[in-house]
Amino acid sequence: MNAASTLLIAFPKGRLGDELVPLLAGTPLALDATALKSRVLRIPTATPGVAALLLKGADLPRYVAAGVASLGIVGSDTLDEMDMDLLELADLGFGACRLSLCALASVTLEALRAKPHLRLATKFPKATEAWLTREGLTAELVPLSSSAELAPLLGLADAIVDLVQTGGTLKAHGLVETAVLGRSSARLVAARGAYLSEPGRLRPLAEMLVEAFRIKV
Repeated sequence: MNAASTLLIAFPKGRLGDELVPLLAGTPLALDATALKSRVLRIPTATPGVAALLLKGADLPRYVAAGVASLGIVGSDTLDEMDMDLLELADLGFGACRLSLCALASVTLEALRAKPHLRLATKFPKATEAWLTREGLTAELVPLSSSAELAPLLGLADAIVDLVQTGGTLKAHGLVETAVLGRSSARLVAARGAYLSEPGRLRPLAEMLVEAFRIKV
């Protein structure tokens, strides 16, 4: 099958990708081990005519929405922050984590509520704003794309809103969860138009992915 007719699946790099690759081992969509060790971002799978694109989570939905990739796997936290016309086909059952408000162990939720000018560092502004609205609070949001744990330690913010999986990173920085805003996991998505117009081409691939994770998770 030539490159133009190859079906592409957008897979996430980073935390979700680290969990995903071992789960696909031994399945029809296992990623080519040699290619994975290289620096290429387009990886053949064990199924001829199907390849994976390795993308950063924030970019991945755009590749799917534009039809570059037929399907994609992305954390629901990323989907919630982006306004993309995507079909969510399945919760794949891995990559589970919490979106939490975290502060220094000495700072309580009540103390944060009482602050006249609360500052929260996060890369999840939509989810944070939604929680603040539900709680009847206002806060200045400090946008950070990484290393948010440092913000309370260095006085950049009173607390952070970030993903928590094991809590090890929080503990290492003297932080604790003071509230859980929501939960996230890996989702299988497709471009709405492409999936509805070509179900015979894309649905079998989607079912193959769901089956692969159903067996392993």
